[in-house]
Formats: sequence, C-alpha cells, structure tokens
Amino acid sequence: MKTSVCCLVLAVLSSLIASGCQQAANRAGSIASSMPFFGNQDQDLNTRASIARVMEQQGNLREAEEKFTQLQKDAAENPVMPHRLGIIASRNGDYEAATINFKRSLELDPHNAEVLADWGYSLFLQGKLDDAEAVLRRASKESSNDPRIMNNLAIVLGHAGRTEESLALFRQVNGEAAGWLNLGYVHANRGEGGKAAACFSRALSLDNQLEPAAYALVQIAELEQQAERRSDQQTLTAAKTVAPPSANVDVVHASHEPILKTPAHAAVEMTHASFRAQSSLDTSVSSARATAPIQ
Repeated sequence: MKTSVCCLVLAVLSSLIASGCQQAANRAGSIASSMPFFGNQDQDLNTRASIARVMEQQGNLREAEEKFTQLQKDAAENPVMPHRLGIIASRNGDYEAATINFKRSLELDPHNAEVLADWGYSLFLQGKLDDAEAVLRRASKESSNDPRIMNNLAIVLGHAGRTEESLALFRQVNGEAAGWLNLGYVHANRGEGGKAAACFSRALSLDNQLEPAAYALVQIAELEQQAERRSDQQTLTAAKTVAPPSANVDVVHASHEPILKTPAHAAVEMTHASFRAQSSLDTSVSSARATAPIQ
C-alpha cells in the first residue's frame, strides 16, 4: 500500500515540487520583467538579462545558464545573476552548484528573502530538512508576510513529521480547506495513504467544491484497487506454480496503464519564492484552487 501510494506523489505532489522550482521561476520572471536588473542606466545589460529570463521561463535552461553566466562576468556585483544561476542549477539537479550560487547571491544581498526561500526549497529537494528549515526561517524573518515562504516551511515541517506545525502554517496561509488539502499531499509524498485520504476528506467536508481534493481521493482509491489486484495476481501465480499440470488456474494479468492521471483541472498551485518550481524555484504548496496546470 505504501509503495503504491507513493505513486500519488509523482502525479500530484511531484507536480507540486517540480512545480516548486518552476513556479518560483515564473514569479521571479514577472518581477524581473517589471524591474530593471541593472538600473535604468545600462539598457544593454537589461536587455540581455531579460532575454535570459525568457529563455529560462521557456525551459531553455542551458541557453539561459550560458547567458546568465556571461552576465555575471560583466556585472560581478549584481546578486540577481547568481540567484538565477542557483535556480537553474536546482532545476537541473546540480545542487552543489546551486548552493554555491545562492551563497554568492546572499553575500551580495544578505537580506534577500527570495534568495533564502529558493535556497531553502533547494535544500528540501535534497532531503536536508533541518538545513531547509533553518534557511526558510531566515527567509521568514526577512519577509514575515510572504505566503510562499510559509508554505515552503510548512512542507518541510510536514516531511519532517511535524504535521501539527505544518497544518497550522498551511491553514494560516491558505485557509482551512486548502490547509488540509496541502497536508494531504505531504502525507501522500511520505507514503501515508490513509492519513492523506483523511486529510483530503476533511478538506472536502470544509469545501465540497475543492476539486483537487476529490481527485486525489479518487486516485488513492484507484491505487488501493491496483494494489489489491497485484496481490491477487501474485497469489494466483504462486498457486499455479505448485498446482498439478491438470489444474486450471486463471491468472489475472496486471494492468500496464499509467497508475495516475493528472487532469488539467486538478492542478494545485505551490508557492515558493522565486524558484518556484517552488519559490523562485518552485514547490511550496500554495493555496489550492482548481486551475490549469502550472508550467
């Protein structure tokens, strides 16, 4: 059961986390487009940085990385370039490079809450929960009202098993129903199918129009059924191997269809600072709402 429910993470929570880095990136892009990177005096650098951000948002990470790297050489004291490079490195799974770049950005701008939030989420993706919590708490001190930071902190606390603290933050930032929904995703990611289902049911009892919660419950039920079918198949296969040749044992073959299907209407927005595939990166679970997938 635990193994099966983990697949729910790949379809739902994965889009949260992978979304963590992507959403953060998208948000950072909107900030970058409205504010000059280098001030109004250097139009050439601003133009080049804007092009690099567009490439990043479109998923052309290699080209974006090359352009930001060159920009960093041309403007070594600008904290935006190592920040963006840290986000790109995180999205590529190069966490060593990500940490180097986030630290460099913070050396240039020590109180930047978005950089801290993105670095915290990157640490979460690495499974470094204690470090992630410490960095996210630093971020919250710099920007105590940022819901993305608090959502990411709630995710980290939930994965550390501190579910009461996690739920309190989720509810504070997103409201009662969405708070339970997001905690459900955390339980699903931990392989705790029963607890996840209980959270999704609680969310629906508070808001019967919360489509992501209903969809998640359907997926959990489907996973349970598939687990039962696999168990039945294994039992029948074992019986066939010991039965005499004349025995007529029907073996039920497991379905090879995808275990989880994520519909366009069942996306849950996750918040994270600029990293958003959570932050500017991209996975804080932000307020849940039925919407188109975030990509």
